[in-house]
Amino acid sequence: MKVSTASTIAAWVPVVLRCLKHHGMAKQHALTLAGIDPAKLSQQGARYNSQQTHKLMAVLDSTLDVAVPGLELARFTDATSFGALGFAMMASTTLAEALSRLQRFAPVASSVVAFEVYAHHALGEIRIQEGSGAQATPQATFDFTMAIMTAFLRIKGGRRASPKKIHFCHKLTDGQIQHYQSFYGCELKGQQTSYSLFFDAQSLNLPSKSPASQGVSLASEQMLHSSLQQLHANDLPAWLLQKIVESLPNGEPSLATLAQQLHISGRTLQRRLKRHNVYFKDVLDEGRQTLSRGYLKQGYSVTETAYLLGFADTSSFSRAYRRWFNKAPSEQD
Repeated sequence: MKVSTASTIAAWVPVVLRCLKHHGMAKQHALTLAGIDPAKLSQQGARYNSQQTHKLMAVLDSTLDVAVPGLELARFTDATSFGALGFAMMASTTLAEALSRLQRFAPVASSVVAFEVYAHHALGEIRIQEGSGAQATPQATFDFTMAIMTAFLRIKGGRRASPKKIHFCHKLTDGQIQHYQSFYGCELKGQQTSYSLFFDAQSLNLPSKSPASQGVSLASEQMLHSSLQQLHANDLPAWLLQKIVESLPNGEPSLATLAQQLHISGRTLQRRLKRHNVYFKDVLDEGRQTLSRGYLKQGYSVTETAYLLGFADTSSFSRAYRRWFNKAPSEQD
């Protein structure tokens, strides 16, 4: 049972429309094909659900006669395409501060993808994965996200922050390799467990290019806090799913514990979820489902995955996995 849907701010849609217009498709025709209401484009704070944005990406994919549509789309974007998040990242005083904001506040712009930032010995890593409330995210979306993050690294961190290595989940074709190499200019690896950008870790804490004043930077972060709180208030099931996915690796979270984060009681949270026709056990089940495939793809054994997801034993996990995907965990692709 899918209890929530990822969404993206309406300000992102004109980016796709500009790209499609450049390639010969009229705005209204593109919106009609994707089933997108044009009235939302002028509404402050409006968002489109992932089914609509996925359809729009499918229109892009079928219209553009290029090897990597996501790379082409990235040419038509700028920081203003992502609202408060783009502004706050550009205002950051260091790359580390900007990426911290990205990791914490990405859902303000879109919950279709999620970001994790790591500092290894010599390399920093931005890992891009499907958001907890999303499903069947197109490859073009990941290509677009990787490209705009690369552009951001180059703008804020200079040549030193430009990627040294790129990981892709899909198998790379000869045509794609040529276009990827032209854009990234670094080592490429396909069929990896995540989409990742690797860059010089020392660039993380160097002063970034063109930062805003400290006051403006802090104000932009406060604006993101407010936007994120409003987003959670408008989509309680999506917030709960995100928190469950974040909590499961450390043990099964309780309804009461999660309710405390909203400064309400467990009973109040139950009542609010019921208004959405959603129950905690269903969201917990979806959180486990979301994480299970990722753990198995990363090489965890069935026993380890069952433990990480809080199942009492392997057989319980195997039954749940078969219910979710109609196959045994050992048959994971």
